[in-house]
Amino acid sequence: MAYPFYVKLQNLSQNMPDGNFGLWYNKFIPISNFDDCKAADEKGNKDNAVTYYHDKYKQLSKDKVNQLLEAKHSDQANYCIVLSPIYETVIFKATLKTPLITGIGETHPHEVSMVFDHNMGTPYVPASGIKGILRFAHTIGLIPDIPPEKIETDKKTGKLFFNDEEDWTGVPQLFGTQAKRGSVFFLDAYPEKMPDLHVDIMNPHYGDYYSDDTNRIPPGDYLNPVPLKFLTVAKDTVFIFRALVDKKNPELTGMMRKAFRKALTEEGVGAKTAVGYGLFDNLKEEESESVLESIKKEKEKKVRFAEAAIAKDEAERLANMSEEDKMIEEIASLQNDPNQISLLVKRCLSENLKNFVYTELKNKLEELGQWKPDGSKQRKAKMKERNTEIESKIHFEK
Repeated sequence: MAYPFYVKLQNLSQNMPDGNFGLWYNKFIPISNFDDCKAADEKGNKDNAVTYYHDKYKQLSKDKVNQLLEAKHSDQANYCIVLSPIYETVIFKATLKTPLITGIGETHPHEVSMVFDHNMGTPYVPASGIKGILRFAHTIGLIPDIPPEKIETDKKTGKLFFNDEEDWTGVPQLFGTQAKRGSVFFLDAYPEKMPDLHVDIMNPHYGDYYSDDTNRIPPGDYLNPVPLKFLTVAKDTVFIFRALVDKKNPELTGMMRKAFRKALTEEGVGAKTAVGYGLFDNLKEEESESVLESIKKEKEKKVRFAEAAIAKDEAERLANMSEEDKMIEEIASLQNDPNQISLLVKRCLSENLKNFVYTELKNKLEELGQWKPDGSKQRKAKMKERNTEIESKIHFEK
Protein backbone atom coordinates (compact mmCIF):
# COMPACT_ATOMS: atom_id res chain seq x y z
CA MET A 1 0.00 0.00 0.00
CA ALA A 2 1.16 3.54 -0.66
CA TYR A 3 -0.11 7.04 -0.13
CA PRO A 4 0.94 9.38 -2.97
CA PHE A 5 1.68 12.13 -0.43
CA TYR A 6 4.71 13.22 1.55
CA VAL A 7 5.38 11.65 4.95
CA LYS A 8 3.97 14.46 7.09
CA LEU A 9 0.62 14.27 5.35
CA GLN A 10 0.66 10.49 5.57
CA ASN A 11 1.08 10.80 9.34
CA LEU A 12 -1.91 13.16 9.49
CA SER A 13 -4.03 10.42 7.93
CA GLN A 14 -3.97 8.63 11.26
CA ASN A 15 -6.23 11.40 12.62
CA MET A 16 -8.91 10.96 9.95
CA PRO A 17 -11.78 10.55 12.48
CA ASP A 18 -10.97 14.00 13.92
CA GLY A 19 -11.29 15.81 10.61
CA ASN A 20 -13.75 16.32 7.78
CA PHE A 21 -14.57 12.81 6.60
CA GLY A 22 -15.82 14.02 3.22
CA LEU A 23 -12.46 15.63 2.46
CA TRP A 24 -10.55 12.53 3.56
CA TYR A 25 -12.80 10.37 1.42
CA ASN A 26 -12.28 12.44 -1.71
CA LYS A 27 -8.77 13.85 -1.30
CA PHE A 28 -6.72 11.33 0.67
CA ILE A 29 -7.06 7.88 -0.82
CA PRO A 30 -4.87 4.85 -0.10
CA ILE A 31 -3.80 3.05 -3.28
CA SER A 32 -2.68 -0.51 -3.88
CA ASN A 33 0.56 0.39 -5.70
CA PHE A 34 1.93 2.88 -8.18
CA ASP A 35 1.35 0.57 -11.12
CA ASP A 36 -2.44 0.40 -11.20
CA CYS A 37 -3.19 3.16 -8.59
CA LYS A 38 -6.41 1.49 -7.43
CA ALA A 39 -8.19 2.69 -4.30
CA ALA A 40 -7.35 0.34 -1.44
CA ASP A 41 -7.37 -0.07 2.32
CA GLU A 42 -4.45 0.75 4.59
CA LYS A 43 -2.85 -2.62 3.72
CA GLY A 44 -3.05 -2.08 -0.01
CA ASN A 45 -6.00 -4.42 -0.58
CA LYS A 46 -7.90 -2.86 -3.48
CA ASP A 47 -10.90 -5.14 -2.86
CA ASN A 48 -11.42 -3.67 0.58
CA ALA A 49 -11.37 0.09 -0.04
CA VAL A 50 -15.06 0.67 0.74
CA THR A 51 -14.89 -1.30 3.97
CA TYR A 52 -11.81 0.71 4.94
CA TYR A 53 -13.69 4.00 4.63
CA HIS A 54 -16.77 2.53 6.29
CA ASP A 55 -14.67 1.58 9.31
CA LYS A 56 -13.07 5.04 9.43
CA TYR A 57 -16.50 6.68 9.30
CA LYS A 58 -17.65 4.67 12.31
CA GLN A 59 -14.79 6.20 14.33
CA LEU A 60 -16.13 9.73 13.92
CA SER A 61 -17.35 11.56 17.00
CA LYS A 62 -21.14 11.55 16.80
CA ASP A 63 -21.36 14.46 19.21
CA LYS A 64 -19.20 16.69 16.99
CA VAL A 65 -21.05 15.74 13.82
CA ASN A 66 -24.44 16.22 15.49
CA GLN A 67 -23.39 19.70 16.64
CA LEU A 68 -22.52 20.60 13.05
CA LEU A 69 -25.84 19.24 11.80
CA GLU A 70 -27.75 21.14 14.49
CA ALA A 71 -26.02 24.36 13.37
CA LYS A 72 -26.85 23.63 9.72
CA HIS A 73 -30.54 23.00 10.46
CA SER A 74 -30.63 26.14 12.59
CA ASP A 75 -29.12 28.16 9.73
CA GLN A 76 -31.63 26.82 7.23
CA ALA A 77 -34.55 27.37 9.60
CA ASN A 78 -33.47 30.97 10.24
CA TYR A 79 -33.06 31.51 6.50
CA CYS A 80 -36.66 30.40 6.03
CA ILE A 81 -37.82 32.67 8.85
CA VAL A 82 -36.06 35.71 7.37
CA LEU A 83 -37.77 35.11 4.02
CA SER A 84 -41.16 34.22 5.55
CA PRO A 85 -42.78 37.57 4.63
CA ILE A 86 -42.26 36.70 0.96
CA TYR A 87 -41.93 32.91 0.83
CA GLU A 88 -43.97 30.07 2.35
CA THR A 89 -41.83 27.32 3.87
CA VAL A 90 -42.60 23.75 2.83
CA ILE A 91 -40.85 21.35 5.19
CA PHE A 92 -40.86 17.58 5.57
CA LYS A 93 -39.18 15.39 8.14
CA ALA A 94 -38.96 11.96 6.51
CA THR A 95 -37.50 8.60 7.55
CA LEU A 96 -35.60 6.42 5.12
CA LYS A 97 -37.54 3.25 4.42
CA THR A 98 -34.74 1.84 2.25
CA PRO A 99 -31.02 2.67 1.97
CA LEU A 100 -30.12 5.88 0.16
CA ILE A 101 -27.47 6.13 -2.56
CA THR A 102 -26.45 9.76 -2.91
CA GLY A 103 -23.73 10.94 -5.28
CA ILE A 104 -23.05 7.59 -6.92
CA GLY A 105 -21.99 9.41 -10.08
CA GLU A 106 -19.41 11.60 -8.35
CA THR A 107 -15.81 11.23 -9.52
CA HIS A 108 -13.80 8.94 -7.24
CA PRO A 109 -10.93 6.47 -7.76
CA HIS A 110 -13.15 3.69 -6.48
CA GLU A 111 -15.60 4.35 -9.35
CA VAL A 112 -18.70 4.27 -7.12
CA SER A 113 -18.68 7.34 -4.89
CA MET A 114 -20.85 9.11 -2.32
CA VAL A 115 -21.47 12.83 -2.00
CA PHE A 116 -20.53 14.48 1.30
CA ASP A 117 -21.11 18.06 2.38
CA HIS A 118 -17.90 19.94 1.65
CA ASN A 119 -17.81 21.79 4.99
CA MET A 120 -19.16 19.16 7.40
CA GLY A 121 -18.23 15.89 5.71
CA THR A 122 -21.69 14.38 6.22
CA PRO A 123 -23.87 12.69 3.57
CA TYR A 124 -26.60 14.93 2.18
CA VAL A 125 -28.95 15.31 -0.77
CA PRO A 126 -28.07 18.34 -2.97
CA ALA A 127 -30.87 20.78 -3.77
CA SER A 128 -30.39 20.21 -7.50
CA GLY A 129 -31.21 16.51 -7.10
CA ILE A 130 -34.26 17.32 -4.98
CA LYS A 131 -35.52 19.75 -7.60
CA GLY A 132 -35.11 17.11 -10.30
CA ILE A 133 -37.00 14.34 -8.54
CA LEU A 134 -39.76 16.74 -7.46
CA ARG A 135 -40.25 17.93 -11.02
CA PHE A 136 -40.39 14.32 -12.18
CA ALA A 137 -42.91 13.39 -9.46
CA HIS A 138 -45.04 16.46 -10.21
CA THR A 139 -45.08 15.69 -13.94
CA ILE A 140 -45.94 12.02 -13.39
CA GLY A 141 -48.77 13.12 -11.12
CA LEU A 142 -50.30 15.15 -13.94
CA ILE A 143 -50.85 12.15 -16.23
CA PRO A 144 -54.25 10.97 -14.89
CA ASP A 145 -55.75 14.46 -15.33
CA ILE A 146 -54.27 15.63 -18.62
CA PRO A 147 -56.91 17.48 -20.68
CA PRO A 148 -57.55 15.50 -23.90
CA GLU A 149 -56.76 18.51 -26.06
CA LYS A 150 -53.26 18.68 -24.54
CA ILE A 151 -52.29 15.15 -25.62
CA GLU A 152 -50.24 15.03 -28.83
CA THR A 153 -48.91 12.21 -31.04
CA ASP A 154 -45.26 11.96 -32.03
CA LYS A 155 -45.13 11.85 -35.84
CA LYS A 156 -42.11 9.53 -35.94
CA THR A 157 -42.91 7.03 -33.19
CA GLY A 158 -46.68 7.37 -32.94
CA LYS A 159 -46.40 7.63 -29.15
CA LEU A 160 -48.55 9.97 -27.12
CA PHE A 161 -46.97 12.85 -25.20
CA PHE A 162 -47.75 16.23 -23.68
CA ASN A 163 -45.71 19.38 -23.25
CA ASP A 164 -45.01 19.68 -19.51
CA GLU A 165 -43.61 23.19 -19.92
CA GLU A 166 -46.97 24.78 -20.62
CA ASP A 167 -48.42 27.00 -17.89
CA TRP A 168 -51.38 24.70 -17.15
CA THR A 169 -48.96 22.05 -15.81
CA GLY A 170 -47.52 24.30 -13.08
CA VAL A 171 -44.00 23.27 -14.09
CA PRO A 172 -42.90 26.73 -15.29
CA GLN A 173 -44.24 28.37 -12.13
CA LEU A 174 -42.70 25.82 -9.75
CA PHE A 175 -39.46 24.73 -11.38
CA GLY A 176 -38.90 27.20 -14.18
CA THR A 177 -38.00 26.65 -17.82
CA GLN A 178 -35.55 28.15 -20.28
CA ALA A 179 -38.02 30.97 -20.84
CA LYS A 180 -39.35 31.45 -17.31
CA ARG A 181 -37.94 31.55 -13.81
CA GLY A 182 -39.50 29.29 -11.19
CA SER A 183 -41.03 30.52 -7.93
CA VAL A 184 -39.48 27.94 -5.61
CA PHE A 185 -36.13 27.81 -3.80
CA PHE A 186 -34.89 24.33 -2.96
CA LEU A 187 -32.52 23.79 -0.04
CA ASP A 188 -30.06 20.94 0.44
CA ALA A 189 -31.49 18.12 2.59
CA TYR A 190 -29.47 16.95 5.58
CA PRO A 191 -29.91 14.12 8.06
CA GLU A 192 -31.30 15.19 11.41
CA LYS A 193 -28.43 13.43 13.19
CA MET A 194 -25.24 11.69 12.08
CA PRO A 195 -26.43 8.74 9.96
CA ASP A 196 -25.02 5.24 9.85
CA LEU A 197 -23.41 4.12 6.60
CA HIS A 198 -23.76 0.58 5.25
CA VAL A 199 -21.66 -1.28 2.72
CA ASP A 200 -23.85 -2.50 -0.14
CA ILE A 201 -22.92 -4.53 -3.20
CA MET A 202 -23.86 -4.88 -6.85
CA ASN A 203 -22.78 -7.61 -9.27
CA PRO A 204 -22.20 -6.46 -12.87
CA HIS A 205 -22.31 -9.73 -14.88
CA TYR A 206 -21.10 -8.41 -18.20
CA GLY A 207 -18.21 -6.17 -17.27
CA ASP A 208 -15.87 -7.81 -19.81
CA TYR A 209 -18.45 -7.34 -22.56
CA TYR A 210 -18.99 -3.65 -21.81
CA SER A 211 -15.25 -2.91 -21.50
CA ASP A 212 -14.30 -4.78 -24.71
CA ASP A 213 -13.42 -2.14 -27.28
CA THR A 214 -12.76 -4.81 -29.93
CA ASN A 215 -16.32 -6.19 -29.75
CA ARG A 216 -14.96 -9.75 -29.56
CA ILE A 217 -16.49 -10.73 -26.20
CA PRO A 218 -20.20 -11.53 -26.40
CA PRO A 219 -22.39 -11.21 -23.28
CA GLY A 220 -23.28 -14.49 -21.64
CA ASP A 221 -23.56 -16.47 -18.44
CA TYR A 222 -20.01 -17.75 -18.90
CA LEU A 223 -18.68 -14.31 -17.88
CA ASN A 224 -17.75 -13.94 -14.22
CA PRO A 225 -19.63 -11.31 -12.18
CA VAL A 226 -17.42 -8.72 -10.52
CA PRO A 227 -18.79 -7.73 -7.08
CA LEU A 228 -18.65 -3.98 -6.58
CA LYS A 229 -19.04 -2.53 -3.09
CA PHE A 230 -20.38 0.94 -2.40
CA LEU A 231 -21.57 3.02 0.54
CA THR A 232 -25.22 3.79 1.30
CA VAL A 233 -26.96 5.86 3.96
CA ALA A 234 -28.67 3.36 6.26
CA LYS A 235 -32.44 3.06 6.39
CA ASP A 236 -34.25 4.63 9.38
CA THR A 237 -32.14 7.78 8.94
CA VAL A 238 -34.28 10.92 9.33
CA PHE A 239 -33.78 13.68 6.75
CA ILE A 240 -35.17 17.24 6.74
CA PHE A 241 -36.32 18.61 3.38
CA ARG A 242 -37.05 22.34 2.95
CA ALA A 243 -38.28 24.49 0.07
CA LEU A 244 -39.48 28.09 -0.17
CA VAL A 245 -42.51 28.91 -2.32
CA ASP A 246 -43.32 32.45 -3.47
CA LYS A 247 -46.47 33.66 -1.67
CA LYS A 248 -47.64 35.52 -4.76
CA ASN A 249 -49.00 32.19 -6.04
CA PRO A 250 -50.68 30.50 -3.01
CA GLU A 251 -51.83 27.49 -5.05
CA LEU A 252 -48.20 26.52 -5.70
CA THR A 253 -47.65 25.62 -2.04
CA GLY A 254 -50.20 22.78 -2.19
CA MET A 255 -48.72 21.55 -5.46
CA MET A 256 -45.24 21.49 -3.94
CA ARG A 257 -46.38 19.56 -0.86
CA LYS A 258 -48.07 17.00 -3.10
CA ALA A 259 -44.92 16.66 -5.23
CA PHE A 260 -42.80 16.14 -2.10
CA ARG A 261 -45.05 13.37 -0.80
CA LYS A 262 -45.11 11.57 -4.14
CA ALA A 263 -41.38 11.95 -4.72
CA LEU A 264 -40.31 10.77 -1.28
CA THR A 265 -42.74 7.89 -0.81
CA GLU A 266 -43.24 6.61 -4.37
CA GLU A 267 -40.42 7.68 -6.69
CA GLY A 268 -37.42 7.72 -4.36
CA VAL A 269 -34.38 9.98 -4.00
CA GLY A 270 -30.86 9.39 -5.28
CA ALA A 271 -29.66 6.52 -7.47
CA LYS A 272 -31.09 3.05 -8.17
CA THR A 273 -34.60 4.10 -7.18
CA ALA A 274 -35.98 1.71 -9.81
CA VAL A 275 -34.87 -1.19 -7.60
CA GLY A 276 -36.20 0.33 -4.38
CA TYR A 277 -33.45 2.54 -3.03
CA GLY A 278 -34.06 6.00 -1.57
CA LEU A 279 -37.69 5.61 -0.49
CA PHE A 280 -39.03 7.44 2.58
CA ASP A 281 -42.01 7.06 4.89
CA ASN A 282 -43.35 8.57 8.12
CA LEU A 283 -43.50 12.05 6.58
CA LYS A 284 -44.17 14.89 9.01
CA GLU A 285 -44.43 18.57 8.23
CA GLU A 286 -42.30 19.67 11.15
CA GLU A 287 -38.83 20.96 11.97
CA SER A 288 -35.89 18.96 13.30
CA GLU A 289 -35.74 18.25 17.04
CA SER A 290 -32.75 20.56 17.49
CA VAL A 291 -34.55 23.48 15.80
CA LEU A 292 -37.73 22.91 17.82
CA GLU A 293 -35.66 22.81 21.01
CA SER A 294 -33.84 25.99 19.94
CA ILE A 295 -37.17 27.73 19.24
CA LYS A 296 -38.47 26.62 22.64
CA LYS A 297 -35.35 27.97 24.40
CA GLU A 298 -35.57 31.23 22.46
CA LYS A 299 -39.21 31.68 23.51
CA GLU A 300 -38.32 30.94 27.14
CA LYS A 301 -35.46 33.43 26.89
CA LYS A 302 -37.79 36.12 25.54
CA VAL A 303 -40.26 35.41 28.35
CA ARG A 304 -37.48 35.75 30.93
CA PHE A 305 -36.31 39.01 29.38
CA ALA A 306 -39.89 40.31 29.35
CA GLU A 307 -40.44 39.31 32.98
CA ALA A 308 -37.13 40.92 33.97
CA ALA A 309 -38.07 44.10 32.12
CA ILE A 310 -41.48 44.18 33.84
CA ALA A 311 -39.85 43.57 37.21
CA LYS A 312 -37.34 46.37 36.55
CA ASP A 313 -40.09 48.79 35.53
CA GLU A 314 -42.10 47.83 38.59
CA ALA A 315 -39.11 48.35 40.87
CA GLU A 316 -38.48 51.77 39.34
CA ARG A 317 -42.16 52.67 39.67
CA LEU A 318 -42.24 51.67 43.33
CA ALA A 319 -39.01 53.53 44.01
CA ASN A 320 -40.65 56.72 42.76
CA MET A 321 -43.82 56.26 44.79
CA SER A 322 -44.51 57.72 48.23
CA GLU A 323 -45.26 55.43 51.16
CA GLU A 324 -48.87 56.61 51.05
CA ASP A 325 -49.26 55.68 47.37
CA LYS A 326 -47.77 52.23 48.03
CA MET A 327 -50.18 51.68 50.88
CA ILE A 328 -53.13 52.84 48.76
CA GLU A 329 -52.24 50.14 46.18
CA GLU A 330 -52.13 47.47 48.88
CA ILE A 331 -55.48 48.58 50.25
CA ALA A 332 -57.01 48.49 46.77
CA SER A 333 -55.85 44.89 46.27
CA LEU A 334 -57.14 43.77 49.68
CA GLN A 335 -59.30 40.62 49.62
CA ASN A 336 -61.96 39.50 52.08
CA ASP A 337 -59.45 37.53 54.13
CA PRO A 338 -59.60 38.19 57.92
CA ASN A 339 -55.89 37.48 58.43
CA GLN A 340 -54.84 39.68 55.49
CA ILE A 341 -57.15 42.47 56.69
CA SER A 342 -55.83 42.25 60.24
CA LEU A 343 -52.18 42.44 59.16
CA LEU A 344 -52.75 45.41 56.83
CA VAL A 345 -54.76 47.34 59.43
CA LYS A 346 -52.01 46.85 62.01
CA ARG A 347 -49.40 48.12 59.53
CA CYS A 348 -51.46 51.18 58.66
CA LEU A 349 -52.09 52.06 62.30
CA SER A 350 -48.44 51.54 63.22
CA GLU A 351 -47.23 54.04 60.62
CA ASN A 352 -47.66 57.77 60.52
CA LEU A 353 -49.46 58.13 57.17
CA LYS A 354 -51.55 60.93 55.73
CA ASN A 355 -55.27 61.15 56.40
CA PHE A 356 -56.46 60.07 52.94
CA VAL A 357 -54.82 56.66 53.41
CA TYR A 358 -57.01 55.89 56.39
CA THR A 359 -60.03 57.17 54.50
CA GLU A 360 -59.27 54.67 51.74
CA LEU A 361 -58.81 51.94 54.37
CA LYS A 362 -62.22 52.68 55.89
CA ASN A 363 -63.90 52.71 52.47
CA LYS A 364 -62.29 49.36 51.60
CA LEU A 365 -63.41 47.77 54.87
CA GLU A 366 -66.96 49.00 54.26
CA GLU A 367 -66.81 47.59 50.71
CA LEU A 368 -65.72 44.20 52.09
CA GLY A 369 -68.38 44.27 54.84
CA GLN A 370 -65.69 44.39 57.49
CA TRP A 371 -66.43 47.79 59.04
CA LYS A 372 -69.61 47.16 61.02
CA PRO A 373 -68.79 45.19 64.20
CA ASP A 374 -70.39 41.74 64.33
CA GLY A 375 -69.89 38.34 65.89
CA SER A 376 -69.17 37.71 69.54
CA LYS A 377 -68.99 40.44 72.19
CA GLN A 378 -65.23 40.16 72.26
CA ARG A 379 -64.97 40.48 68.45
CA LYS A 380 -67.39 43.44 68.42
CA ALA A 381 -65.34 45.18 71.06
CA LYS A 382 -62.08 44.72 69.11
CA MET A 383 -63.61 45.89 65.84
CA LYS A 384 -65.14 48.94 67.54
CA GLU A 385 -61.76 49.79 69.07
CA ARG A 386 -60.07 49.36 65.67
CA ASN A 387 -62.65 51.54 63.89
CA THR A 388 -62.29 54.27 66.49
CA GLU A 389 -58.53 54.33 65.98
CA ILE A 390 -58.94 54.53 62.18
CA GLU A 391 -61.48 57.38 62.57
CA SER A 392 -59.07 59.27 64.79
CA LYS A 393 -56.37 58.97 62.11
CA ILE A 394 -58.77 60.32 59.50
CA HIS A 395 -59.76 63.38 61.53
CA PHE A 396 -56.31 64.02 63.01
CA GLU A 397 -54.93 67.32 61.68
CA LYS A 398 -51.22 67.34 60.89
